Amino acid sequence: MDTAAPVDRQPARVAWEETGTAIVPGVLEPDRFKALVEEACGRIDLVTPHVHEHTAAHRDGSFASPVHCGFIPPGPVLEALAYDKTLLMALREATGIPRLIPRGGAVVLYKEGDFQGLHVDSVKSTVTVAVALTEDLPPMGWAPDLMGAFPDRLGEVVTEHGMFPEGEGFTTLSHPYGDGSVRAFAGYHVPHWRRPVTSTGLLVTMSFMDL
Repeated sequence: MDTAAPVDRQPARVAWEETGTAIVPGVLEPDRFKALVEEACGRIDLVTPHVHEHTAAHRDGSFASPVHCGFIPPGPVLEALAYDKTLLMALREATGIPRLIPRGGAVVLYKEGDFQGLHVDSVKSTVTVAVALTEDLPPMGWAPDLMGAFPDRLGEVVTEHGMFPEGEGFTTLSHPYGDGSVRAFAGYHVPHWRRPVTSTGLLVTMSFMDL
């Protein structure tokens, strides 16, 4: 006799597991967005360069190829958003993951020529949330056909197609800007990247973990 509890397969969870991404609308009021932009711009002098030139799998379960960008530590506005109950509840509903908890956030600074090669986030970041703070930030690369691929396979992809692959199976994801929504994506599960940018760009990222 099977005594296991039935699993509630919410449509949102099924969609999340199939696509690895969702737009979550109505969680970022105009005043809060403006405050995020002002805070990030006011903290640019605190940026820490994030640069490495190798391709490797890391102990935290992530995979990375070369990257050149910077990280700005979160200020009070971003910290409050990362731990905002309304945002958390909206993410749980949009992803169908009922036990999500926040891990924190940061601002990514891209200067002209900066990039992130094909990579996946730490497995501790079940859901990554992003919103552009500059209007002309280009979309990131996205490889849904490589969802859940092992690091060895991702290394093969970089060898075969480079850090910024194009063609069949590779696409892009844009980040919301100033419309009250955020982009949620399974960055630990689906490889993504950003080609060299042509102007300064700012991107808020927040991570959430499934207990």
